[in-house]
Amino acid sequence: MRINSSTTDMIKLVISDIDGTLVPDGSGEGALNEEYFRQIERLCDKGVRFVACSGRQFMSMYKLMRPVADKIYFACEGGGYICDGDRNVLYKQVLDPETVIEIIHDAKKIPQLDIMVAGLKQSYCRSRDSELYRWLVNGYGFDIEAVGDLEAGVDDDVTKVSLYHKDAAEELTKDSFRPKWEKRVKTILAGKQWLDCVSMQSGKGNAVAFLQDYLNVTKDETVIFGDNENDIEMFAYAGTSYAVKNAREEVKLAANEVCGEMLDDGVLKVLKTI
Repeated sequence: MRINSSTTDMIKLVISDIDGTLVPDGSGEGALNEEYFRQIERLCDKGVRFVACSGRQFMSMYKLMRPVADKIYFACEGGGYICDGDRNVLYKQVLDPETVIEIIHDAKKIPQLDIMVAGLKQSYCRSRDSELYRWLVNGYGFDIEAVGDLEAGVDDDVTKVSLYHKDAAEELTKDSFRPKWEKRVKTILAGKQWLDCVSMQSGKGNAVAFLQDYLNVTKDETVIFGDNENDIEMFAYAGTSYAVKNAREEVKLAANEVCGEMLDDGVLKVLKTI
């Protein structure tokens, strides 16, 4: 698919999810097709801003996008904060410490789940000897510290609490956890492994709205790519929204267009038409 030729000259902002959209979940530095960097540089040279928007932390995203990191913006932790390549924080939405502790307490009632707390400085988990820790460090390239009992709190501004299971986060949280918490925080599925809990004022949609205002860009000048439930709210702020072919069905229904699969560099093919 390509953007209509009548709108290509209007594009000023391109925003893309990462996992499931640009690279497979758990991919680290070097995983992204290098042609993406050349296309992003070309767009930046023409005055088009590029934003990587993901549930990942800044350091993980920075490593993945390193060749163009100084040219783009990063909307991190599912839109919990936004920064540039020098890690200057432009925007943040944090959870209050009491809410964080309550979420962790309830998550621990589901023993199959592991827990990650995302802060502005770094991320935190309970144990180095866990599947979650090894996957985040060896796969995503996270900066993460094992602190033992997360209910004791962390010395950081917390933007997100994520509940993890290798393939059943949605199923394990649907009966008790989500019904209790969805009126107090945003509970957003980010792939089959993650349920993210963020501030009601957070989320990818609000992050896009901030960026459009900050960069003086309109909806019609914005193109957005995604694949999962947490990307749908972004689409409302796009003149043109794309779901990759491997996206969840509800995401494809919410998007204006469906482009090629992630593994076939579907997003890259659209970028080349801008």
